[in-house]
Amino acid sequence: MGMKKKILVVDDDVQLCQLCCDILEEHGFQPLSVNSTDDGFKKIDTFQPDLIVLDVWLPTIGGFEFCRQVRLDEGTRHIPIIMLTVQDKEMDKVTGLEMGADDYMTKPFGQRELLARIKALIRRFDRSNEDNKLLKSGVLLVDLDKHLVRIKDRVIPMTPKEFDLLTLLMQNNKKALNRQNLLTSIWGYDAPGSSGTIDVHIRHLRRKLGTHGTKIKTILNFGYRFDG
Repeated sequence: MGMKKKILVVDDDVQLCQLCCDILEEHGFQPLSVNSTDDGFKKIDTFQPDLIVLDVWLPTIGGFEFCRQVRLDEGTRHIPIIMLTVQDKEMDKVTGLEMGADDYMTKPFGQRELLARIKALIRRFDRSNEDNKLLKSGVLLVDLDKHLVRIKDRVIPMTPKEFDLLTLLMQNNKKALNRQNLLTSIWGYDAPGSSGTIDVHIRHLRRKLGTHGTKIKTILNFGYRFDG
């Protein structure tokens, strides 16, 4: 077992933070909690978490905006984020996923769910760091080691989910992947119910990839295929 993985919990519910921290500590993580987005930003710098558990309703700027800003910053955009929401509303989920969250939990949640989701996310990120492979399609380059997407010399900012989706499509070049499989492969444990989530991410990917976006083909009533 290497270093303890550091988990930052950002939630204004002090009791919930304490509970999460106790559970995480008990299971070999190094947790830290803060109660506002302002403190969240400070702690990201000093604590350098491996994963963030983030409440949607938060003082100062709110969870969605916090998530968006973490994703915009070169130094923090790689940190996986699990968002917490009270109602199980599809709208909340889609907004969170569009902002760059990696996973979603509805309050109240159980200890097992919290641990399962955190472990699954960390495992996925660790795995993507092991395959030091480069995926290429013309001048489009995906560097799995550095978690970077480049077109010529330009780095294309991607959320972790967009990155995973593009990687999966390129690794299965010329092979049609159905929506449900994409959803399960990328969201893993308890994927969001609607495969519309995939369509949203594909739309973002195509836009970000510019002319290379046309390499992602839609297979009607089935899914998508990368033709590189």
